[in-house]
Amino acid sequence: MSDYLIVYEGGNQDASKRTPEQMRAIMEQWVTWYKELEAKGVLRSPGSRLAPAGAVIRTNGKGFVTDTTMAEVKELIGGFSIIQADSLDQAAKIAEGAPFLRNNPDGRIQVRPVFEPPKA
Repeated sequence: MSDYLIVYEGGNQDASKRTPEQMRAIMEQWVTWYKELEAKGVLRSPGSRLAPAGAVIRTNGKGFVTDTTMAEVKELIGGFSIIQADSLDQAAKIAEGAPFLRNNPDGRIQVRPVFEPPKA
């Protein structure tokens, strides 16, 4: 089995627009999903939701430029999880079960294999 990073991108990042009851229901969905993954032995780390603030750092050829205005908000990473799977297809199938898209119809999920260096 290999590790895969599940990245939750975009969607509704403003939790203040949801009622406490809606937030509680969403959290229950996540807890249930994580328990299912744990029972199957594929959850490596539930990861975390990320705060909406941040900075974009890039080089302009002369030094580093930091942008805290977050112009790339539509691509904002909302959180991540790490799972184990036998293949990218299996990891993608597992990621389909995440509550993220049910609660963020404008979001998307990216599944990426975690690099494993060759063993010497």
